[in-house]
Amino acid sequence: MIFNEQGYIDIDGMLAAEPTFQNIMNDGIVTDEELREQTDKVIELMHKAEQRFSAEDQIFIKRLFAETNVLTAIYQYYNLQKLK
Repeated sequence: MIFNEQGYIDIDGMLAAEPTFQNIMNDGIVTDEELREQTDKVIELMHKAEQRFSAEDQIFIKRLFAETNVLTAIYQYYNLQKLK
C-alpha cells in the first residue's frame, strides 16, 4: 500500500515491508558494505529503468525519484529539528 489511512505516502510502511530494509536493519547497524550494496542495487534498478522505459517515462521516473528523495530528506530534517 502506498498511502496510509490519512491519504499520505506511507514511507515507513513501505520501508518496513521491504525485505532489503529488513535485512539491513536486522541488527540495528548499517555497515559500509550494506550501504555500498544498496547503492549498487539502486544503480542497477535505474539502469534497468533506462532500458525499459521511454525517454518521456524516464523523465517522469527521474522527477518522482528526485521529489521522493527531497521528501525523505526534509522528513528526516524535520524530525531532527524536533530533537533540538
